[in-house]
Amino acid sequence: MPKAEDRGSDVAQRERRMTVAVVNEQAAHATVRFLESARIHRLPRTSVDYTASLRVLQAAAGIGVPVCVRLEAPYSEIIVSVRTNC
Repeated sequence: MPKAEDRGSDVAQRERRMTVAVVNEQAAHATVRFLESARIHRLPRTSVDYTASLRVLQAAAGIGVPVCVRLEAPYSEIIVSVRTNC
């Protein structure tokens, strides 16, 4: 079990500043490729902020601006939320 002081760093590790390369909508999720990662990330349609997050990702891909991406776990491919102010 993680120590109390480690839990704060876990939260920080789940959010990364990345530059969107490509966003593709699929039936169950949107796939997202970032310049800083070889992984294919997924934004599930079941996500509470799916529409808003998708718009941010698509806009960022169009202009090449980095966004802050919160992942489900530190090394997960599942995107929980996205924000522009990093």
